[in-house]
Amino acid sequence: MKTNFILFLAFFIFISCENKSSLKNNLEVSKTDTILQKDGKILTYNVFPKKLLKIKRDKTTYSLVYHKRIEKIVEYYLDKSTLHHVKFQIKNPNAKLGYSTEETDWEGVKYTQIGIFNRPEKNITTFQWLFYEPKSQQIYEFDVPKNKPILFIYK
Repeated sequence: MKTNFILFLAFFIFISCENKSSLKNNLEVSKTDTILQKDGKILTYNVFPKKLLKIKRDKTTYSLVYHKRIEKIVEYYLDKSTLHHVKFQIKNPNAKLGYSTEETDWEGVKYTQIGIFNRPEKNITTFQWLFYEPKSQQIYEFDVPKNKPILFIYK
């Protein structure tokens, strides 16, 4: 009787562990998302694990679809960026990351300007500026010292 109980308990624990590992695998799968580009290319990225704060800096109204696209672009950028200061902010467990949006014109081209920031307390510290050009669906990192946007290569 005691042996049967131990076998039953071992079997129960085995099944329980297997269910948890399959649940974990399902959760890992749901942590990725995609962005469909106009040229048919599909960009896959890991979704940012925390909810991003959102701030609108001008009176431009965006459709819900465009809002969602901008959010995906920001998450894609956070996942794929190789810049040290961006990686530092992502790894910071106390960071409260978010982004702001506004429309801007740079040398005759209209962009959605995205400011990625950390809001640790009451102040907002923007650590990266992006320009998103909706017609070409290109992302540009703004290089502050050079005062110009640099094309971000999709990976």
